[in-house]
Amino acid sequence: MTNANKLVVNLSSNAKDDKSTVALTVANAALGSNMEVAIFLTSDAVELSRSGACEYTHVQPFKKLSELIESFVANGGTLWACTPCFNHRGLNAAETVEGTIVTGAGPMLQWIGSGAQTLSY
Repeated sequence: MTNANKLVVNLSSNAKDDKSTVALTVANAALGSNMEVAIFLTSDAVELSRSGACEYTHVQPFKKLSELIESFVANGGTLWACTPCFNHRGLNAAETVEGTIVTGAGPMLQWIGSGAQTLSY
């Protein structure tokens, strides 16, 4: 049973890969169509949660990556950063994008278990 109003986007690419821009664009579009959306940052993507990490990434014709992340959180999106991936890279929770939740896979798995649709980038 799927829950058509919930979406989990699993993202493993950092700002150096245009997949991160595409994933954030899709996530923002889903929020705009009244879906409840969470992004789970894994592997290299946890670097996107670092404040200022995306300031210079702009893949045309999309919006700047920093704007996409800010808009996602401001519009009610949930931004999770994988704890082991985050710690492995020596990141500091005090230096993350506002709204970032450093967590294990539990919350994501709960959403999926309740029928959330999933996308992976």
